[in-house]
Amino acid sequence: MCQKREEQERQERQGKDKHKGGQVIGIGVPYPSWNIINILPSQPIAQGLDISDPKAAVEQMALSPFEIPGPRDAVVKEYGEWQMSNVENDTLKAAFRHVCDMMLNNGLDLEQVYKDQDPKFFIEKGIKIGIARRFVEDIGKWAKQVKKAIPLYEIL
Repeated sequence: MCQKREEQERQERQGKDKHKGGQVIGIGVPYPSWNIINILPSQPIAQGLDISDPKAAVEQMALSPFEIPGPRDAVVKEYGEWQMSNVENDTLKAAFRHVCDMMLNNGLDLEQVYKDQDPKFFIEKGIKIGIARRFVEDIGKWAKQVKKAIPLYEIL
């Protein structure tokens, strides 16, 4: 009987050596191994987002919608006035005025142009590259300034 017990203990020791520290139950049967894999839930992709261009995807996600009080067409005109106030040259002022008119004639508002971030629309319609880029790229900057000014205006 002692011999069977010694043989059983030897088999258990061999099982431990094979499984490097794994407990052995019964005759050479190790505890089942567990693999833990952490999987994060996938993030939804915004519709119309081109994930093939990571820079564009990050920029698109970083753009936040904004709300400027007032009729949309009046907000376009106000933004155009702000753009014109940033230049002295009458030709440049006229170009910014032309962009505003083009937006209104095409039924566009600032939020739509801001979300698209595409000056090509204006360039293809004959607007100078610098004017088109400045007009599209400055919308967020202007909106932040307006939002900061609104609470002050409401207090007065």
